[in-house]
Amino acid sequence: MLTNKIGSVSRERYDELVKLGRDWVAAMSAAQWRLGDAALEIEPMRSYGGASPSGKDDLFTVSEAIRMFAEDVGMAYSTIRDYRWVASRWPKQHRQAGVSHTIHKVLASIPDETERFEAVNNPPPHPRGGPARWTHDSAKRVVGWKVDSPQDVQEKVEAIHDLAADDAVAAVVTTDFLRRPAIASKAMADDFPNYDLELLAS
Repeated sequence: MLTNKIGSVSRERYDELVKLGRDWVAAMSAAQWRLGDAALEIEPMRSYGGASPSGKDDLFTVSEAIRMFAEDVGMAYSTIRDYRWVASRWPKQHRQAGVSHTIHKVLASIPDETERFEAVNNPPPHPRGGPARWTHDSAKRVVGWKVDSPQDVQEKVEAIHDLAADDAVAAVVTTDFLRRPAIASKAMADDFPNYDLELLAS
């Protein structure tokens, strides 16, 4: 039976919560940027082995300053360290309003600066239609990371392989696959797409 509900709420309430959620994410992102910028001001980024503005060459001093800042504001050192790195990859004029700090963090791993700044302004089509908008998975696809929700065949195969890294899991999955004659025959056919089928061969 068709229903106009998403989870336990009406579609209308869901849309209200999405709007509120985007506002909350924007507020959270603003705080993350501010913390990253503050950490970057305390300790600007420098290449490994490079001297600090004070002329010192002690990377231990960098981590201690950031650690002290993290403790004094009540955050984890690793979190503030990440915020600082993301801030360093995105000068203020290149940060895209309406795109979360989390998406910027994923896209921050694009090595080429020009490509990175262009990418954030060009979101791919949304998987459920509507205006183009970044999702966590679409950003991961751009940088070549494994996604949380696989969509195409290759992504699903990779997800199965990750789960089947455990021999006990692989044994159960292989047995289940071989109990499906249509799947087993396709897997063994010469014209079957050349996916990595070590799972079935083991």
